[in-house]
Amino acid sequence: MKNMGGIPSFVDMGGYKIFYWKFGNSNKNPVVLLHGLLDESFGYRRVIKELLNDNINLYVFDLPGYGKSQLPFVKYLYQLDVWADMFSECFEILGLQKILLVGHSMGGLTSQHIVLKDITKRISKLMLLAPGGIPHPEREKMREILFPKTEKQIFQLLRFLYGEETPEPNYFLRKTLVLAWNDKPNQYLQENTLRRETEIFFGDKIRSIKIPTRILAGDMDEITPPFMMRKMKSYIRNSKLIWIPNVRHAIHLEKPEIVAQNIRIFYNS
Repeated sequence: MKNMGGIPSFVDMGGYKIFYWKFGNSNKNPVVLLHGLLDESFGYRRVIKELLNDNINLYVFDLPGYGKSQLPFVKYLYQLDVWADMFSECFEILGLQKILLVGHSMGGLTSQHIVLKDITKRISKLMLLAPGGIPHPEREKMREILFPKTEKQIFQLLRFLYGEETPEPNYFLRKTLVLAWNDKPNQYLQENTLRRETEIFFGDKIRSIKIPTRILAGDMDEITPPFMMRKMKSYIRNSKLIWIPNVRHAIHLEKPEIVAQNIRIFYNS
């Protein structure tokens, strides 16, 4: 990220800090990117590389509790609607206005919470990449996949993200991922989300999103499958659903050039 000209920065929120990479010289009309579960800002590196010559101001955040955005181990803090409040304050501190907010997966769900709390109208456009938000009918199966506790489940999750061609991670990486993905932040997030599922997953409550919205989805995604994306599109009236063929859940990594092109088109529309 630094080699591409990114400036590593922190927003002091009082007792904790939110980390972000900044690309560009201004805070005017920025594109803000939020990553998904078990990821961090580095996951957007391929998309950023595609956008470097577009004269767009980019802010790429680590979600609270992820990457360098460390939070105290206070269980209450690990909730998506609480994160939405944090980001609303963060955007205010940075003076960001007319934001094109982009969120992948859990970052997409967090983005919906931000927009629905956005009384100051800082967010002007919303782009959701394989977003969460519609409750999955196979709840228990998804919980096992998204919160892997064994090496076998780690490989299963990677296959859901990237498909059958996923190389099996080596022994050291498997052990590292099991430890990292079962630490306190993920445990707290899982417990809080399950306890408040109807509040965290909006379902048709996202009808209240009125700003222009684009939903990008892979037609082979099993984590946020096509029927869920169609339902989300039907709820958000001012939205357009764009399919990326032969792609699973990690569309920003598998097809960064297509994601970047859609950001570019939407930004300039």
